[in-house]
Amino acid sequence: MVRRLARYGVLLAMIAVGLLLCLDVAYFVHGSLEEFPTEEQEDKVRRVSAVIAAILVVAEVGLWSVLRHLSAAQSRTGA
Repeated sequence: MVRRLARYGVLLAMIAVGLLLCLDVAYFVHGSLEEFPTEEQEDKVRRVSAVIAAILVVAEVGLWSVLRHLSAAQSRTGA
């Protein structure tokens, strides 16, 4: 029962991180939300959103690894 709840929690976390990643990529493509951004502001937005995207991708891979571990443990116990 606990593993099943942990699995659902990891799946929800993966969905949340995936949505944040989609929003970050949209921000990366769209750029600064100012009306007339300078080239320097656009560069800052792209750098920061690229770093955030990298962190979110690492988090997603980590969550996927945890999910695989939970699934393997569940299949070993037969629950």
